[in-house]
Amino acid sequence: MSRTLLQNVYLFKTFEGSELDAIGETGTVKQYNRGDTIFIKGEPATALYLIKFGSVNIQQNAIVVAKLGTGSHFGEMSFVDGQPRSATAEAVEASELIEIPYEKLRLFLEKNQGAALKFYRELSQFLCGRLRVTTNDLNFAREKNLSHF
Repeated sequence: MSRTLLQNVYLFKTFEGSELDAIGETGTVKQYNRGDTIFIKGEPATALYLIKFGSVNIQQNAIVVAKLGTGSHFGEMSFVDGQPRSATAEAVEASELIEIPYEKLRLFLEKNQGAALKFYRELSQFLCGRLRVTTNDLNFAREKNLSHF
């Protein structure tokens, strides 16, 4: 996996070259065709995904909650909390993903505390941003719902 790809992924943007190389060695390239399921809500989670090219829908109960494209990552929540998948991921088009197994990522972060600090800082900022969007969406939905009465 190339440094350039990893540098363009939010979680790894502050990593040094050697750290990017080490993370790159943990990943495996996976090919998906349009409509292929990457993982299903409720199943055990074992990997984080980076979109090398293509796009992926993240769905809950057949509702698309996010459409992610090249350079995006997904599957990070279960890395943090160890819970099953919270949504289903499906390829929207022919896509190439990098699968980074949680166990390999954990081992790397345990051995490289500087990289771990950077990774968890970026992850927390990313998840905070996602929570802010969710909170705004929920507030909008509540206001919309109340205006119907």
